Amino acid sequence: MDPSLKIDEGYSEDARSQDDPDSPMRLDAMSEGALSQAWSIQEAIPPQIMSLSESERSDFVYSVLRTLRTSSIAEIVDRLRPLLHIDPVTVLPPEITSEIFSYLPPSTLLEASRASRAWRERALDSRLWRLKFRSEGWGLNMDAIRRFEQEHRYRRKDRSRRAEANVEQSRQKKRVRAHGRKPVNNHATLLDRSQPSWPELQGWSQQHGEVEADDDRSLLGRDSGGDEEMYDVETARRGVPSLPTEPQLTPPVGTVRTREVEVTPLLPKSPHLDDRQSLVRYDNWGAPQINYNYVYKQKRKLEENWESGSYQSFQLPHRDHPEEAHRECVYTIQYSGKYLVSGSRDKTLRKWDLDSQRLIGKPLVGHNASVLCLQFDDSESEDMIASGSSDTDVILWQFSTGKMIKKIAHAHNESVLNLKFDSRFLVTCSKDKTIKIWNRHELRPGDRDYPVKGVEGGGTCPAYILNLQEMGGEVDLDRQLTTEEKAPLPPYTPIMILESHNAAVNAIHIYEDQLVSASGDRHVHLWDIHTGVRTSVCRGHTKGIACVQYDGKRIVSGSSDNTIRIFDPETQAEVACLKGHARLVRTIQSAFGDLPGKREQLEAEAIEIDGKFYEARRAGKLPTLPLKNRERNPGSKNPKDIMALGAKLPPGGGGSRWGRIVSGSYDETIIIWKKLTDGRWVKAHVLRQEEALRAAGGPLLSQSDLNDQAYQQAIATARNYAPLQPPNAQHPQSPQNSPNNAENGSVAQYRAFASQLTQLGHQPQAGPSRTGLHNVTNPSNPKPLSHPLETPQPEK
Repeated sequence: MDPSLKIDEGYSEDARSQDDPDSPMRLDAMSEGALSQAWSIQEAIPPQIMSLSESERSDFVYSVLRTLRTSSIAEIVDRLRPLLHIDPVTVLPPEITSEIFSYLPPSTLLEASRASRAWRERALDSRLWRLKFRSEGWGLNMDAIRRFEQEHRYRRKDRSRRAEANVEQSRQKKRVRAHGRKPVNNHATLLDRSQPSWPELQGWSQQHGEVEADDDRSLLGRDSGGDEEMYDVETARRGVPSLPTEPQLTPPVGTVRTREVEVTPLLPKSPHLDDRQSLVRYDNWGAPQINYNYVYKQKRKLEENWESGSYQSFQLPHRDHPEEAHRECVYTIQYSGKYLVSGSRDKTLRKWDLDSQRLIGKPLVGHNASVLCLQFDDSESEDMIASGSSDTDVILWQFSTGKMIKKIAHAHNESVLNLKFDSRFLVTCSKDKTIKIWNRHELRPGDRDYPVKGVEGGGTCPAYILNLQEMGGEVDLDRQLTTEEKAPLPPYTPIMILESHNAAVNAIHIYEDQLVSASGDRHVHLWDIHTGVRTSVCRGHTKGIACVQYDGKRIVSGSSDNTIRIFDPETQAEVACLKGHARLVRTIQSAFGDLPGKREQLEAEAIEIDGKFYEARRAGKLPTLPLKNRERNPGSKNPKDIMALGAKLPPGGGGSRWGRIVSGSYDETIIIWKKLTDGRWVKAHVLRQEEALRAAGGPLLSQSDLNDQAYQQAIATARNYAPLQPPNAQHPQSPQNSPNNAENGSVAQYRAFASQLTQLGHQPQAGPSRTGLHNVTNPSNPKPLSHPLETPQPEK
C-alpha cells in the first residue's frame, strides 16, 4: 500500500453521514463534493484490503494506528466522533422524541434535561409536561386557562403600546435637535412637559417594569421580554427607531437611546429554556402560554405537603381585630382562592380575605334566623352568594358589593338545610323532605334547560310548566302556543319539586345533568335534573346521612353512623366503608384523581377482581361468616374482604395514587384519608381541633368576655385589698358587703369598684385578644362557648 495514502483523507469534521449501506447516519449533512471525494478514497483502497473480513480489517487498521503518533490518533478519534456518537434528539423528528420522552418518569426527564441544550429544550417542553400532568390524574380547568392566557396577552399588548408611545416621544425630541432647535443640555431638566423626564421614566419603569403579575415569586411569573420596547439591530445602528405600524407581541432586538436614559433590552429568551421557572412562557410568535413544567412542579410540591402533613393554622378574624368576628356559632363556610364566606347563628354572613385575615365590608344582614348553608362564586360572570336559613328564606347577594339581589321568601315550608347552584339552576333542600329546582335565567318552552314534564316517575312541576311531551315530537311552538304560554319564566322561578325522601334532605350536589341528595332516611338518591326521574338509590348507612359528594363515577357520603361510604351509583353497590370518626361525619371533600378516559379501565378492573373472588371461593379460601357479620371493607381488593360483586367500580372506588378524602366530624377531628396500592383507605393524618386552636393562638374572646374577665380579676384583687371598700358599701363590716364577699354585690357596683382600683394603680390585666373563625356566646345567652372549629348540630 502506498505509504502516502491516508485512510481518513477527504473526510470532514462537519460530515454527519456517508452514503454507505452500513452507515447508521443519514446523507443529508454531506455535500456532493465530499461524497464524491469519499467514494474516490474508497476506490483507492487496494482490493486485497477490502476483500478482508470485518475482523481482519479491524486488526489491520489497529496495527496502522499503532504506528502513528498520539496526536495523530487523537485527531482521528475527533474525526470519528460524529460517527460514534449519534444524538437521537437532533436526528429524529420532535414528534417521535416527544412520544419517547412521554414514557419516562418525571425524575428521569429532569436527568435527561442535563444532557445538552437540545435535550433540555425537548425534555422541558411544555406540551410534554401537560401530558405528564394529566397522566397523574390531576384535573385542569381549560376554560380558566384560556381566559388567563387571553388576559395576559392583552396585558402584554397594552404594555407594548405604552412603550411604543414613549419611544415615539424620544424620536420626536431627536428630530427637534437634528433641525437645530433649542440645543438642550443632556443633564438639564426638560422643559417640554409633553416629553417624559427621567424621574417620570423611572417611575413608569418602577410601575410597569416588574409588576407583581410578572414576578417569578408570584402566581403569573416573569414576563420573558421585559417592558422596554425592542427594535431590530439594523434600526438601532441608524440611531432612529422605526415604530411598527401594528403592536407586536414579539418585539425585535436593539437599543433605544434618549437624552435622559439609555435602555438596552436583553435578547429574546428561549421559549422553552429561560421561562421554565415561570407560570407564563412565550412561543416563537410571542403568544403567552401556560408553562406546564412549572405547573407540574408546583402541584407536586402541594402533593408533598399533603403527604407530609405540612400546614399552617390561623383564625379569622385577625387577632388584632376580634370585633369583626361572628357573635354566635358558625354553621357553614366555603372558601375559594383568597376568599372565605361564613354563615352564623347570629343571622349574618361575612366575607373574609384570607391573605389579610380581615373582614371584607360589613356583615350581610337579611335573614331572620340562623344561616345554615351558603355557596358563592366570585367570578365576574357570576359574582353571587346564595344563602339558606332557618327562616325558610333563600337570599341572593352580589359578592363584590354585598348588596342583596333577591330574596326568595318562604322557599320551603321548613328550614333550608342545603343549596347548590351552577350556571343553569339553583337547587335547595329542606327539612320539609323536599328538593326544589329553580331556574337562574329566563326560560322559554323549547329551551334546553326547560323542565321535561309528564315523564313517568318524574318530578312534580307547577301548572305554568307546559307538558311538551303531549304535543308530540316536532312541535311548532310559535303556532301552537299562545302569547301567554310563550312568555319566558323570570329568573328564580320554581320549576320542579322532587319528593321521595322520608326524612329531612340534609345535603345535595349537582354534577352536570345529575343531582344527588342525602337524607335522614339513610338513603342516597340520584336524579335526572331535567326530568326529575330517580335513577338510583344507594343504601348502606345505618343512620341519617349528613353530607354527600358526587363526581359522575362514585358517590361519597358521611353519616351519623360515624362512617364514610363510597357507592357505585350504577349498581348501587357499596365499594368501601371508612371507619375512623367517633361521632357524626358532618362534611367531606373527595378527589380520586381519575386518569383521562379511564371509565372502561375501572370497569375492567372490577371484573378482574370479581374473577379472583370466584376463584378463591371455588378453592375454599373465603371465610364462612355471613356478610352481615363481617367487617366492612375499607376498599381492599383481597377476595377475603370483598363484599360487593358485579359493581362497575373496583373496591375503594378506583382512581390514581393521588386520591384523597378529607372528612370533618363532631368528634372535633379532621381526617385526611389516602389510598394504598391494594385499594384500602387509611388515615394519613388526623388534625385535632385543640391542636389547631393552640397553633393558631388560642380561642378568641369577645369584648364582653374581656370585660367580664377584667371584672373577675378586680374581685380577686379586692379580696386581697382590705382597706378599700366598695363605693356604695353602707355597712362595711356587713358580711354581704365585705371585700371577701364582693361577688354578692351587683355587677355595676363592683365595676365602679374596679374603676376605683384602677385609679389607685391596681389596673386589672385583661386576657389577651384571641382570634379565630369562632363561636362566641352572647353574654345574655347562658349557653356555653362553642369550640372555634366545631360545626354545630343543625337546629331542630
